[in-house]
This record gives sequence, C-alpha cells and structure tokens, in this order.
Amino acid sequence: MGQFIRVKDRDTVLEISYEDMIKYHGRFNIGGVALAFKALELGFQRTVPPGEIPERNKISFVSALGESATGVVDAVEMATRAVSRGAMSTDMDFGRDVNAPSNPDGGKFYFEVTYDGKKIGLSVKAGLIPEEFTGLLTIAMSRHLNWEEMQRLQEVKEEIATLVMSKEAEELFDIHQL
Repeated sequence: MGQFIRVKDRDTVLEISYEDMIKYHGRFNIGGVALAFKALELGFQRTVPPGEIPERNKISFVSALGESATGVVDAVEMATRAVSRGAMSTDMDFGRDVNAPSNPDGGKFYFEVTYDGKKIGLSVKAGLIPEEFTGLLTIAMSRHLNWEEMQRLQEVKEEIATLVMSKEAEELFDIHQL
C-alpha cells in the first residue's frame, strides 16, 4: 500500500491511505485529493506534538478553493470528519490577501490546518498548478467542454495528482506561521 495518514478516532487508530481517499472521492478531482492529502500530512507534521497521533475531534481545515473543490473536501472529510463535525470551511473569500495561486472560479490554492488550537497556513507553490489546467477550467466556466477538452482536463488532473504524490509535502507548499 502507498502513503497513509494516521489519525485517532476516539480509541481507534486509523491509517487512511491516499488510495482510500480515491476510493471515497473517485478520480474526477483527483488533484484536489492529492493536495489535501499532502496538506494534511504537512499540517500534522507542523502542528501535532512529536509522537502524538492527531485526534480527529481536534482537527479543523480551511480551503480557500470553495465548495467546488470536491476532491479536497472529500479527502479532508474522510481523514478528519471535519465536514461532518462543522470543522471545515470552504470560503473562497478566506485567504484573499494571501500570496497563493488563484483558481479561475475566484478561489485560491490556500489551506489552513489547525490541530488543538495550533494553526498553520499552506499555499501551493507558484508553478505547481499548470496553466493548461487553469485554462481549461476557465473555458469550462464559460461553456461546456467538448469531449477532447474534457478528456484532456481529466488527464491534466491525473498528472497533477501524480506530481503531487511524488513529492515531499514541504516541496509543494509555502508555509505561513499563524
């Protein structure tokens, strides 16, 4: 099995893999699944005391990508249950002033992970999100994509996910101490 995130749900320790998250979400927004996996990984490294397994009920998550970033939402929910607990925000206005790549729908590639009151901000590094991806999303906002464009957009999402999962989390994000 591949990479996994370990969380504690009451008295049970869960190991949730990237593959598990894909099974939960599917592949449509797989790049978001990968980004959320790595954001949680880095967020836990920076906010959870050494040797401690993060407890789900102490985790909150903010995504400035909005509700349409379902890969992020589903991955975070599977690992943390933050959506069900009301501990996840998907407000696109959040992080407006943060230096992070923009998404064509108005959101930003910016996340915040909080564990037991300790918070860290993570913005996706410039250049990680391909221009082809944002270009196809921009087209999709103005009209329906044709078959070839839809196929290519999905290929680009898969390429983003593969790239993200091949890197260490620190290579993907600029860290904002909050």
